[in-house]
Amino acid sequence: MLNLGGEGLVIAPSTRLTLLPRTLALFRTPEDCPLLTATRFATSQTHEFLLLTLTLESVEKSFGPLVGGLRKNLGILRRWSEREAQFYDDIVSPPVPEAGKRAWYLAKTLEMLSLHLFHQPEPEKALFCSVVKVNAHRHVREALGLLEARLTEPLDLHDLAEDVGCAPHYLSRLVKKGTGKTLLLHLRAFRIEKAAELLASNQYNVTEVAMGVGYSSLSHFSKAFAQEKEMTPSEFLKRQK
Repeated sequence: MLNLGGEGLVIAPSTRLTLLPRTLALFRTPEDCPLLTATRFATSQTHEFLLLTLTLESVEKSFGPLVGGLRKNLGILRRWSEREAQFYDDIVSPPVPEAGKRAWYLAKTLEMLSLHLFHQPEPEKALFCSVVKVNAHRHVREALGLLEARLTEPLDLHDLAEDVGCAPHYLSRLVKKGTGKTLLLHLRAFRIEKAAELLASNQYNVTEVAMGVGYSSLSHFSKAFAQEKEMTPSEFLKRQK
């Protein structure tokens, strides 16, 4: 799925993904574990997205036995890369006549899948991160962007660092030094900011919002909310009336 604008939530037994603008989501939905819930958040922005589907047979025919990116879990979400940003327009307006559109769509879908499944971290020297300030800023910016895009998922420092292109301990130190907050505190802030937005819409109760932003415990959610907003979720709701 290519999500151009608007926000939504997809929930499956082992997956909970918040779809943010300009993100790419990859889903694997085997027969014994179908997709359960998909909903849109009410915002002023129109929800625009493209959903491209391939059978597992088609994927394995092109790439061989199921590769790690799909075996890992049911859903993967990340920001569009610069290269992938052009795919949306390419698919909406294919430069081929009707007779060639099916082949065009298949080729573009396989191209996106190739980039996603076989994504490689930067060369070895980049894993230790350049001490040049501009690179440090880029790592922090990309890490926070990915963290926000995956706010419903537990923080996995190793995976995050691999996606950004530097060593885990170095990324953690960069973020703390550059922003004054740890990655866990940033994740909490992203979750609670989204929770406040959902509560303010008056379309979801506190439990639904807590689950929607990645908390499985209502007490943990309430404590985190109070730490970020200096009020409980219930107090926040009362102020919205």
